[in-house]
Amino acid sequence: MKNYLLVLSTLLLLIMGCSKSIDVQLDPELTVFVSAGSDKTIQLTKQDAAYKMLSEWLRENNAGWLPTSGRYAGGIYLTSGSYGIQVIDTKVVLYSSITDNPSAIYAQEIERSDLRALKDLAK
Repeated sequence: MKNYLLVLSTLLLLIMGCSKSIDVQLDPELTVFVSAGSDKTIQLTKQDAAYKMLSEWLRENNAGWLPTSGRYAGGIYLTSGSYGIQVIDTKVVLYSSITDNPSAIYAQEIERSDLRALKDLAK
């Protein structure tokens, strides 16, 4: 039992040690891309509930980002500053750049009920 707890504690420390704190500041106006391959976009400003929800969530969850790579499908995508931000059912994914071929760099798990107003934009 002691060995099991030691291994579990070590893994937890490694995972926590790999996470990163990231401060993402949203631009005053955001263009939200609702689905890949579609021209449908939605403009959000500081006055919109979805904007406020995302801004607050990013402020409250600036720690605990885990390194990731690749691309994720679905959800909504927006750009702010030098980051691309994607919100899907169970993750928020940060992309390194907003070029034609962005690549995911960090992700954070979320509950399906989190950021519901943003997720609903994709419907």
